[in-house]
Amino acid sequence: MKDEDHDRLPNDGDNPDQSGPDSKTLHNARLFFKSLPQEKLTVAEKDQLWNRIVGYVHIEDDSSERRSVRTIFWYRIAAVLAIFLSVGIGYRVLKYTAGNPMKQAAEIASVESSETKLMLADSRTINLKGENSDVVYQHEVIRIDSSTVEKNVSPAQKYGLNTLVVPYGKRSTITLTDGTKIWLNSGSRLVYPSEFEKGKREVYLDGQAYFSVAHDITRPFYVQTSSMDIKVLGTEFDISAYGDDKKISAVLTKGSIELLTAKDSFWGGEKSRMVPGTRAVYDGVSKRAQIAKVNVDQYISWKDGYLIANREPLYEVFKKLSRYYNYDMVLNDKELGMETFSGTLDLQDDIDQMVIVLTDATSLQYHKSERRFIFEKKDTASE
Repeated sequence: MKDEDHDRLPNDGDNPDQSGPDSKTLHNARLFFKSLPQEKLTVAEKDQLWNRIVGYVHIEDDSSERRSVRTIFWYRIAAVLAIFLSVGIGYRVLKYTAGNPMKQAAEIASVESSETKLMLADSRTINLKGENSDVVYQHEVIRIDSSTVEKNVSPAQKYGLNTLVVPYGKRSTITLTDGTKIWLNSGSRLVYPSEFEKGKREVYLDGQAYFSVAHDITRPFYVQTSSMDIKVLGTEFDISAYGDDKKISAVLTKGSIELLTAKDSFWGGEKSRMVPGTRAVYDGVSKRAQIAKVNVDQYISWKDGYLIANREPLYEVFKKLSRYYNYDMVLNDKELGMETFSGTLDLQDDIDQMVIVLTDATSLQYHKSERRFIFEKKDTASE
């Protein structure tokens, strides 16, 4: 922890004797606390730990008991620190050392490709043709569009990890062995096991996907992302968790889900529940999730081939279209990106038609160069 972070701790004064024994004890505790290795805890975690320590300082007025009480206090502080540091930091070290196999598998798979790829646990890679592909797990085979592929899963690969990689400009749907159906948007990676282990179903997502989870009360369904996990039994929801976005969001359409955010924190993360018609946005900087009521169609319409915008900044609209069509969409003026757009865009239209619709509805004009559109403010003088 940096030196300036210590100033966040309560100020007990430079003179430990000027405010009585309680102040002196706190002063000594503070000096000991500041001596902890700086890299072990974040500012927020150190604040929480300090507040817990302060809660233990209750010294009686009887001066004859002060010394023994302070001795007991220090034993208690030592015990608290030993538990928090050994368990909390030990958990962190173990977690990061072991790594997350699903996350590692997602990071290995690149979305910079011209075709959707199904990477199987037995090292086979199958290229999926077309802009929209469909993968269905059925007993001993995998049905891919109009063809079938043998699962060919050996006992050693029974719980091996498969990865479906959907590049920019493509979409895909996949139905897992339990009947859960998932719509994957452009630039997404889904990691899942060949078969789910007993008692739990778990997948990892980098990108955007809509989930229709098959209900199974005996086996909760978990969706992992880089910073937020979701637990469900059977419901429908959308997750947007692109690696290059600053925020991760979840939109619930049916049922209920439980969010785990700040999952790598010293205290084990924060849990919150969502109800239908709400959206949770997790900010990686503040480590907080904000939940609010929304029109869910605005966030899930992409799976049905539409983009609904309601006073949405143009830079957000362009980012979505860029991923969907795999075209660069560049705004020369950042202020233009803050202009808002409302309306429904048909994603079945080709990109040229889409750009014409956008420029007609806004104050923009554009130039096209290969797979890039460059936007700027309309020159009203020439009109």
